[in-house]
Amino acid sequence: MKIKKSALLTKLLMLAVAVYVLIQLASLQTGIRAAERQEQELRQKAAYAEQERRQLEEKLSELGSDSSTIKIARERLGMVEEGEIVFYDSDN
Repeated sequence: MKIKKSALLTKLLMLAVAVYVLIQLASLQTGIRAAERQEQELRQKAAYAEQERRQLEEKLSELGSDSSTIKIARERLGMVEEGEIVFYDSDN
């Protein structure tokens, strides 16, 4: 009789441990999925930041050129080259 009770108790204990392990595995799987989504988002942000960095480096390298200086003089200072004709729109 004691052997049967002991065996039943052991089986119940093993079942409880198995259920606990399954619950923990499910919880970990959910955490892994969330971490994978976060990793993907961070990779996308990093790719965007890298692209932006390249564009800024390109603009920075162009700043010293003559064409860049002319472009800035035209856009910001409203300057024109000698011999050019400027037309003003009276509607604006």
